[in-house]
Amino acid sequence: MIRDNFIKARKIQNLLRIEKKVIDEIDPTTELFIDILSNKYKLMVHLHKEDDAIILVQLVKEFGIKAIANHCLGIQREEVFAALKAVSIPVIYGPMDSFSNKIELKHDRWRNAKVLLKSKVRFSLMSDHPIILQRNIFYTLRHLLRLGLSKSNAISKITSEAAEILGIENLGQIKEGFKASMIG
Repeated sequence: MIRDNFIKARKIQNLLRIEKKVIDEIDPTTELFIDILSNKYKLMVHLHKEDDAIILVQLVKEFGIKAIANHCLGIQREEVFAALKAVSIPVIYGPMDSFSNKIELKHDRWRNAKVLLKSKVRFSLMSDHPIILQRNIFYTLRHLLRLGLSKSNAISKITSEAAEILGIENLGQIKEGFKASMIG
């Protein structure tokens, strides 16, 4: 269905370019897909399974879009994360420590993060509030520490790296010009 929407958006985008259509004639969903094709927005994709990640890689290659993979908890093989990395798809991983109560989470293990780290794909962590309460996201970092990340690198996964992946330029660090989000 996503691929069909991109094909439709590409056709409409061409009609707009040659002035056979005007933007006011386009339905909002197609307009959004045109914006993604134009790289105005990144496609945020909710996925857990390896086959869904590979489909996302194919979509990025076919349409030249920018995407972010959300969750990815069921990915167990390094080559799947490497495929995401190869086409510059970062991952917002998690929520770790959640209950695996859906079929697509049958391979969800905190140890899968070892494969994520080994692949060197760019990633941050999510709480998926209220699945893991936002205030408890720091507890999730213990898994990254167990897997060898330093304390500062682990903290960056929920601060600066998360902001960078989302394209937010003035959050995630404590320095001049950045918005503060801490209690003094």
